[in-house]
Amino acid sequence: MDPITDNGPAPGANAPGSAGRPALPPARKADVDARADAANPRASVARGEAAGGAAADTGAGTRFMLGDWLVDVAARRLRRGEQTLSLEPRPMAVLAALCRHPGEVMGAEALLAACWPGESLGDNPVHKVMAGLRKALDDSATAPRYIETIRKQGYRVVAPIGVLSALGTRSHEGAWRDDSPFCGLEPFDEAHAAVFFGRDDAVAALQSRLAAQWRRRQPLVVLLGPSGSGKTSLVQAGLLPALRGQPEARLAATGVSICASATVDLASLGDLDPWSALAGGLLDWDWEGQPLLSGHSITSLAELLREQPQEVLRLLGIALEAARLVGTPPLLVLDRLEAVLQAAGPEGASLAARFIATIDTLVASGQLLVLALCRNDFYPALAQHPTLMRDKEQGAHMDLAPPDADALAQMIRLPARAAGLVFATDASGLNRLDDRLSTDAMQAPDALPLLQYTLQALYLGRAAGDVLSWDAYEAMGGLEGAIGRHAEAVLAGLPTSQQEALVRLLPRIVGLASEEATPTSRWASAASLGDDHERALAHAFVEARLLVADHVAGATGFRVAHEALLRRWPRVTAWVAQHRVTLALRDELRPWMQRWVEGGGAPQLLLPGGGLLWQASRALRQSSALFGPEEQRFIAQSLARLRRQRRLRWMGLALVVMLAGVALVAAIAYGRQARLAADRERQSQRLASFMLGDLADQLRPIGKLDLLSRIAEQGVRVLAPADGAGESAAEALQRAKALVVIGEVNSSRGKGRTDVAVEALEAARRLLLAAHPTPDVDLADHYRTLGASAFWLGQMALDSGDAAAAMKWFGAYREACETWREAMPEDATAQMEWGYAVNSLGSTAFQQGDWAEAQLWFGRALSQKREALRRQPDSRTAQGAVAGSELWLGKVALVRGEPREAMAHLDMARDITVALVKADPDARIRARQLGAIDLRRADAMRAMGRADEADSVMADAVQRIEAAVSQDPDNGYWTMELAHARATLLLMRADQSPAAPEHISALRASIQAAPGGPSFSRRDALARVAVAEVASAAARQAWGDVLRLAASARGLMTALTTEWPRHWAVQDLSGRLALLELRALAALDAQKAPRADKALASPGPQPRCAALAALLWPAVQGGQGGMPLEAWLAARHCESPGQAETDFQRRLMAGGYVPAQAALLPP
Repeated sequence: MDPITDNGPAPGANAPGSAGRPALPPARKADVDARADAANPRASVARGEAAGGAAADTGAGTRFMLGDWLVDVAARRLRRGEQTLSLEPRPMAVLAALCRHPGEVMGAEALLAACWPGESLGDNPVHKVMAGLRKALDDSATAPRYIETIRKQGYRVVAPIGVLSALGTRSHEGAWRDDSPFCGLEPFDEAHAAVFFGRDDAVAALQSRLAAQWRRRQPLVVLLGPSGSGKTSLVQAGLLPALRGQPEARLAATGVSICASATVDLASLGDLDPWSALAGGLLDWDWEGQPLLSGHSITSLAELLREQPQEVLRLLGIALEAARLVGTPPLLVLDRLEAVLQAAGPEGASLAARFIATIDTLVASGQLLVLALCRNDFYPALAQHPTLMRDKEQGAHMDLAPPDADALAQMIRLPARAAGLVFATDASGLNRLDDRLSTDAMQAPDALPLLQYTLQALYLGRAAGDVLSWDAYEAMGGLEGAIGRHAEAVLAGLPTSQQEALVRLLPRIVGLASEEATPTSRWASAASLGDDHERALAHAFVEARLLVADHVAGATGFRVAHEALLRRWPRVTAWVAQHRVTLALRDELRPWMQRWVEGGGAPQLLLPGGGLLWQASRALRQSSALFGPEEQRFIAQSLARLRRQRRLRWMGLALVVMLAGVALVAAIAYGRQARLAADRERQSQRLASFMLGDLADQLRPIGKLDLLSRIAEQGVRVLAPADGAGESAAEALQRAKALVVIGEVNSSRGKGRTDVAVEALEAARRLLLAAHPTPDVDLADHYRTLGASAFWLGQMALDSGDAAAAMKWFGAYREACETWREAMPEDATAQMEWGYAVNSLGSTAFQQGDWAEAQLWFGRALSQKREALRRQPDSRTAQGAVAGSELWLGKVALVRGEPREAMAHLDMARDITVALVKADPDARIRARQLGAIDLRRADAMRAMGRADEADSVMADAVQRIEAAVSQDPDNGYWTMELAHARATLLLMRADQSPAAPEHISALRASIQAAPGGPSFSRRDALARVAVAEVASAAARQAWGDVLRLAASARGLMTALTTEWPRHWAVQDLSGRLALLELRALAALDAQKAPRADKALASPGPQPRCAALAALLWPAVQGGQGGMPLEAWLAARHCESPGQAETDFQRRLMAGGYVPAQAALLPP
């Protein structure tokens, strides 16, 4: 749509969203096209405004200067000094159409087509409107100052037109001389602000969002856009000059200005880590020639940012106060944030999380503005970090869309006009080059880098008279072929030795985050180039503007001038396609190698044996040129270590074989005792079978399965040869059962030796999948054992947080049970086991926070288990299975904030379990399960406001778990479960009365000293003790201590949330901590004496309340109720007291939940 009229179209004009101008009659089209170098007074409108985002006036609108009149097309107003006039839509549309072609004659027919499209009218409407415009502008037909009438031809604007932007009024007539107004593949910088056109609205919108976030005390904005959309140019040549400009030069006061700025390019770190690059940027901040942060080197400041960012903020606050700059923040620009987000592997993810945590600390201080630039194809990675998603709905994200046709016209024509350049026409004289460029750019996906590169090439090859040649544009292959052809021509002009060096240079400067990703630029140090031919090639590409030479941390290096080169040069795209898999693998290796280098090349930091090392060694053999010397050394040393480990294993095997040979000789020598030995062997097998089968079944209910740990390992060596050769299906089954027992004993729920467990369970599966059941094999035993092997593999994956692997193994568990049911449809045990398998899928969905999916699986499992119980009403196993599913359904209801429904399920589970405990008092596992059920029942009672009952029930539960642990103190899982239960009881009681400090210290020490157990349970228990300490301070009404202790506890919570972002218990604890903070904030706010001078009054609790609401929102949005929802409602009420959240309030109490802090909620 026409940018002059899109905010206030004349009746019948193009509807919003239409492209281009209204079609003109064929007879006049050539005349109109000939006006191609006319300046468009308006920049393109920035797309993607978030609903409810920064709604402040951007000040850019559709405004320009016509002589001494300020024309505001969107508002249909003219202003000159104190005089303001309003125009009807049609006159404003005509004025806008004329101003789009200053100095050119527009006939009545063209004006009718532009402003009265589709209407058959004579010239009278145009003449009538022109008379009205002259009257409004105080113009004269005989001595025109604004619009001149050309007899029998039409009308033209004769007054000068000035483009308005955040930089003020900019003339575009001969203002740029003796240098190119185009930047090629390099981004625009502040030096090119005078020729940076077409993005004024986007600059103003970004400026407005920064101001809005600054006022909201969350001064972080994320600018998103595709690669090549001009994000860096927008900030460097548009935003920074605008923020530094004088307030009177701006179109609208945004309410924020900056004292200094620094840009950190996270994709050009070289050998630096992100903190060092950040430190370098902060050291560039200065005010009136004096640095804001002095007395530090990059190394020392980076260490502070890593370990003590609050100290950096303290130093910055002192500097700002000394310079009287409080309220005038410095700006930190994080360019190419995707370079940090795309770091592969666990190490890369950890680095990204820690760096974003540092940025979060800086933002939370409210002392600086942060603007992050990120490619929008990395949005999924960005969304993993709550800091970067905060206030998204309020406008903290801005999507920079590609420029529309009119903005592109400005980018092409206005810089050329400023530099006095002329666009040529084709041989017919009817088609102008600027029109051709505009049309081609609209059709190119990488429009801006391709366009700037092409314009720069046309400038360098301009003809006499500063003419940009049509023939030169044709010769370079148009917009699409310009970069590729130029690069190919440069390469072809180099010696053969340098051409051959391209395949060695490309791996150093091209990166690939994954096989599906687009190639990205990598910075390569000059020292990493292998030979003189590579260096000569790099310098030749720098001279040709294809590469950029720059310095990072004192080292010289090279990078691609723009990633469009990697997508538009056929030679490079073919090379990337050929090596895509290897490039992605190489980038996946980078964090592993970086850790190894930083660790001084320690052998234990080499790549472990497995799929990644195998792929890396194969890739190195096939494409060694893609790996640098350090990468090759890393892979080679990893392989060497693996070979050493294998040699040791082979030596051990050789020793075993030698011993076997000795045994064979002895067997021959003592042939007379062969029969006796065979009898003893059969006795050993029966003994091992008993130990690992029947005895295991007897020890499991009383929680003494770990007694078989050493016996089981010895028994496997007795049962059969390692390869299983000559085994019958029955023998294979017996051996598999033994291996499953070993897996169970050593799993994460047992001894915690998961490496032993995985090896044993996978071996069992190989045996069972290779051995087809024969008539002498118990089918139920076969499929039960096959399912159990998959279950324990899934359970260990789930305990480690790998939900995808857990779903895979639990799916295999279900498949085994389904095959069992099909083979034995009347077997109630098969029915029940299938219910167990379905329940396991539900537990995985539960851990992922998908409550509806979990409830569906648990419901299906309960139906199957009840059917099994119907067939075997006296089966204790079936009764326990039903109780287990009832417990899970109770937990889901509790998490969703429905304690009444939760109590119904939990009471049912308890009744069944109590009966089972009475029937078999020695079954300690049942007694422990009863304790676990009562823990959840206590949670439900507390949620319904029955605090005294909850306290009694939870105390009983803790005693039951203590009794179970006393019988098996080496069970790390049970021990940590007990520590967790004690911490929960402490927290519940601290809500009523303060806990003794020595009690808190003793419990914390016992948790830290407890052996084994899952890492999550230990860390969550410690977090609960920390929150109990906060609750104790609240019970004493020591509100200052509450906030101080809450800050420490929040640190523990943040670490937990980072690793387990959707864990219900973490979110519930976070909600409880937030309520304590909100109580303290409200109490302290109420204690403040009223200030007569409100300008000096300290800020209220609203910023912290807003931060807490943002922190809790993911849990509320995910469907969690109860404490997180109550805390979120309280935080929202604190942040915006007049805003009602009626639907959420109804949801809070619909299931019987009683608020813990009703006074904090809206009435």
